[in-house]
Amino acid sequence: MYWQYPYQQYQYGGNVSQAGNIQQRVERYYSEDLLQKNIGKTVTVYLTFENNKQWNARQVTGKLREVGRDFILVKDRQTGKDQMYLNINVDYIVFDDAPATIADGYEQD
Repeated sequence: MYWQYPYQQYQYGGNVSQAGNIQQRVERYYSEDLLQKNIGKTVTVYLTFENNKQWNARQVTGKLREVGRDFILVKDRQTGKDQMYLNINVDYIVFDDAPATIADGYEQD
């Protein structure tokens, strides 16, 4: 697996140090966690493609279909086709409706 988080994955709860103090662990969330909660919603994705004269910047509106660690899949409203975009090209995403948040009943595996 090429993707490595730069720090240890945390679980709920805390640790007791040798001095007896309880240390709370901080939960970390990522963009794919938020996007995963919003599959099926209409989004507008703004992308840029470096060193590409034909497709320097692009804007796509459609239904968010799938989310991976390094990609998103959007069903383009204009063409009706599913299109996969790498996260490295995504500048930002705008939700047409209010997005579900991670705090909305989020349970981590």
